[in-house]
Amino acid sequence: MRRRWLKNNPLILSFLLPGLLVGFYFAIRGVFPFGSSSVLTVDLGQQYIDFFAYLRQTLLGHPGQLFYAFNKGLGGDMFGVFAYYLLSPFNLLVILFPADMLDVAAFLIMILKISTAGLTMGWYAKHHGINGMMIPAFGLAYALSGWLLANSFNLMWLDAAILLPLIVQSAEALFTKGRSIAYIGWLAAALIINFYTGYMIALFLVLYAAYWLGAHAKSWRHAWRIGLRFTGASLLAGMCSAVVLLPTWFQLAQSKATYTVKTFQWRFEYAPDRLLSKLIPGSFNFDQMPSGFPNIYVGALGFVLAVLFFLSRQQSWRQKIAAALVTGFLLLSCMFEPLDLLWHGFQFPVWYPYRFTFVLCFWFLSLGISSLAKIETGLSLQKLVILLIVFGLIYGDVALNLKHFSFLTFGNLVFGIGSLLLVLVWLSLDQHRPLWFGFAIVLVDMSGSMILTLNQLAYLDHRDYHDYTAALVQGANAVKKEDHGFFRIGKTTIRTRNDPMTGNYRGADQFNSLLEPALPKFFGQIGQPEDDGSVAYTNGTLITDSLLGMKYFLTPTHAQNSLPDAGQRPDLKWYRQVNQVGPWKILQSPFAQQIGFAASTDLLKQQLYSDTPVANQSFILQAALGKDTDPYFSALPLPEPTLSGVRRTTSNGTLTFTKVGKGRHTVTYRFKPQAGKCYVLTLGSHFANHLVNLKQNGNAVTLPDSFNDTITVNVTPKKGLQEQTLTFQLNKKEAWFDNVSLYQADVGTILRDLKQLQASGWRVKRATDTTIAADVTIRKPNQMMQTTIPTAPGWHVSVNGNPVSVKTSLGIFMAIPLKPGRYRITMRYTPPLLGWGSLITVIGLLLTTGWWFVTTQLQPYRKS
Repeated sequence: MRRRWLKNNPLILSFLLPGLLVGFYFAIRGVFPFGSSSVLTVDLGQQYIDFFAYLRQTLLGHPGQLFYAFNKGLGGDMFGVFAYYLLSPFNLLVILFPADMLDVAAFLIMILKISTAGLTMGWYAKHHGINGMMIPAFGLAYALSGWLLANSFNLMWLDAAILLPLIVQSAEALFTKGRSIAYIGWLAAALIINFYTGYMIALFLVLYAAYWLGAHAKSWRHAWRIGLRFTGASLLAGMCSAVVLLPTWFQLAQSKATYTVKTFQWRFEYAPDRLLSKLIPGSFNFDQMPSGFPNIYVGALGFVLAVLFFLSRQQSWRQKIAAALVTGFLLLSCMFEPLDLLWHGFQFPVWYPYRFTFVLCFWFLSLGISSLAKIETGLSLQKLVILLIVFGLIYGDVALNLKHFSFLTFGNLVFGIGSLLLVLVWLSLDQHRPLWFGFAIVLVDMSGSMILTLNQLAYLDHRDYHDYTAALVQGANAVKKEDHGFFRIGKTTIRTRNDPMTGNYRGADQFNSLLEPALPKFFGQIGQPEDDGSVAYTNGTLITDSLLGMKYFLTPTHAQNSLPDAGQRPDLKWYRQVNQVGPWKILQSPFAQQIGFAASTDLLKQQLYSDTPVANQSFILQAALGKDTDPYFSALPLPEPTLSGVRRTTSNGTLTFTKVGKGRHTVTYRFKPQAGKCYVLTLGSHFANHLVNLKQNGNAVTLPDSFNDTITVNVTPKKGLQEQTLTFQLNKKEAWFDNVSLYQADVGTILRDLKQLQASGWRVKRATDTTIAADVTIRKPNQMMQTTIPTAPGWHVSVNGNPVSVKTSLGIFMAIPLKPGRYRITMRYTPPLLGWGSLITVIGLLLTTGWWFVTTQLQPYRKS
């Protein structure tokens, strides 16, 4: 009965087996609900899980968030973000889980995607002459391939691996039978679900079409006809997906595309024989994520059958030549810089290199499927010898260079050789070779590779995510319940730089590959941690809090020190506590600005500078008030430091401290504070990545992990006026103390001027995800309505019903110069090119319907 069921339902097994194996693995590792762990690791835990929370909010009542987010940094377009991260239909499962259980949703989505990849590959194998237990064997080899395992947490890319077998099979139907609808539909789906991997699939389809024409075209006329059919269907797929592609392309031009490489080197990125290390099971570890070799393992059977493709007499010489050219191009793409850049849209990947190699995994297995389907007898002695020589050279080279591969051990080699020998034994049997034996080999091989690979990753504890998320949502909801206004919330804790999306509040943090460059530039100029893809508002001052509309702050109670610290803010003692909810004290700023306020037009001319965050803060507030006064912050000379276990050197006026001997390696500065003053320390970008640990009076001061510009650190005494000690503990051999300066400011002067500016804020009458309507009064000449909403082409602004053009201040914010008077300001956001994209999609759907009607409904009548 069981054998009959397996024989009749191999596709069901193709779906169930990969997911069960991965699920069982994580259950053994104690993933919730089977234990206290989770599947959150690397970017899944630091970025994507927060986008899932945002998607859940969008689906459950905030559809406008599909287009714009006020919690994407200080505000930004979201349509492109959805197109890159969130349009997979699997993601709809997030609505079934509460916000603090989305790690379980991510686990389920991962399992389902891996299972579905096994299903689609099994379906492809079945349509290419594979039967019985070898159908789930190929599904398993694909679903647990090196690429899928190494990227199992990059959930937004897995749909591409799922769709690729369907697209290629439908392309073959297009070539042979003229059937176009499936091809257009599956390719359009790939482009809509994730344009990035969809682009990679499109490149591979060009290669595959060239391979098929080279191997099967009967004449030049035949090749030309099929080529036109393929081109037309591909264009229609692009048109059908234009509603997503066009607005996304526009947003890419504003963000990610600004980092496009314009020059590259004609070079190999590593010695070509190093790629052989990836033909070994479990060839992966954490160090392979930021910069490693392509993950292409598809099992010993897949590799052996791919080699046999070129040895088989059943394959025509045209097929072999065409396949060799495609294989060579794909392998060369894995190591030759220009081709590598081509696959990645001419941008070097930031972590996760060689993201396109899911197509190479599929290609190897497709060759193997073609090879196995035509093997009628056992391996000849000649082929067996050739295979032993080929794989002997591969394993020999890897063994000789084993010390260069931190992700491999001798055990990996032994396991791989064992799997390889079993494959050779199975293939050496006659045509009655038992399929269950071949399936068992693949099952053991790919399961072992899965365990060896996933064992290299560390995962976040479920409770760390659950407890923090529940607390964050509780705190944000408490603020919004008492105040329905339009403002931002700051906090002194942080789990990720996407906390505002998880907590569903307007904040200022963001970690996003499609982040507009103006935002990190501005954050760097005001002393906040930033890099090319993320910003964090963790090092604010009284001035930046006020100007950016941080009306409330969440800070843990003394009993909740377990919440992750974002950095100290002792100057919050000038705010007033308005509530205490759960683990939070809720503080309100008495002098926070509205997100739109009347300010001097001097802001339009004000320049900001790199590595001068304290001066820039003064410039902004002075320009907003139209004042030309002394800076709010003045430098306070630091005395000579006290050194312990370090040696001081000076080069071109820059201090460098080097460790000497054992014991403590510290540099200590002291200063005497004054009443009514706040104090800010600046640290240059060399202090990123844990260069030092900092303590103030013996208490740890949390510093950001990463930042590209000089940051501010608030060192105002929490209470009293005793002497303050700032102790730097060196974590590395030496530390360059660039831009280490101390500044003080008179709090009374700052608060007086912030209150003056606060008097002319706008009054918001209506605010949605994409619309703001507010009244503002301009009382003086040479003033304007200044917002802290970033300028973006999708904003359409009208004043008293009349459209106006906005200006940009400080290199980032929307501003509207106005004459004295009362005004109603209306702002609406629409993603640029969404209308044109929608029109092209409608046309594409109509043309596709027409093609289907002509080829399926009219053509039979013509033949009759």
